[in-house]
Amino acid sequence: MGLRAYFLVTLGDHMEQHKSIDLVRQLEEMPEVDFVDPVTGRRDLVIMVDAPVTVQATANKLRAKEGIEDLEVLRVVGMLEHYHPSKREPLAKREPVGVLVPSSV
Repeated sequence: MGLRAYFLVTLGDHMEQHKSIDLVRQLEEMPEVDFVDPVTGRRDLVIMVDAPVTVQATANKLRAKEGIEDLEVLRVVGMLEHYHPSKREPLAKREPVGVLVPSSV
């Protein structure tokens, strides 16, 4: 497993529907791409990748595709990477939280 990331992609306003469909198919065929989903909102596509080398190299490869106007990278990090360094130790030592079962009365 490489480095995982989500890419939020904006397509060019000038893209015709059949060209958008062709682009999605091209993206889905890339070995590092897990999935491509069209979305509504400020972005047009969400792409999940498992980058073999670096996330940035994969992002650059996608940016070079005709029709991709903008791309935002959301790199997947582990829980301990996400928190401030002073919180890593307490989180690492924490016991797993189980399911609370109400006692019968």
